[in-house]
Amino acid sequence: MTAIHIHPETGKVLKRGVRPQEVAFGLLSRTIEMPGWYPDDDSDSIHDGADLAEADRVFRELKATSQS
Repeated sequence: MTAIHIHPETGKVLKRGVRPQEVAFGLLSRTIEMPGWYPDDDSDSIHDGADLAEADRVFRELKATSQS
């Protein structure tokens, strides 16, 4: 896998990393460690399906909890 990517819209250099991201459903939320391709600042990042799997799982869990 390549160590860097270039963002297709911003042209910024992206490096593989992990950053905290809040996943929320209604009033419930949880912070996860989200893998992805990130720039040095807080601008747009890129995530693939495997990166999003944990966020999707936590979202479904929060949704199920709110409906019980």
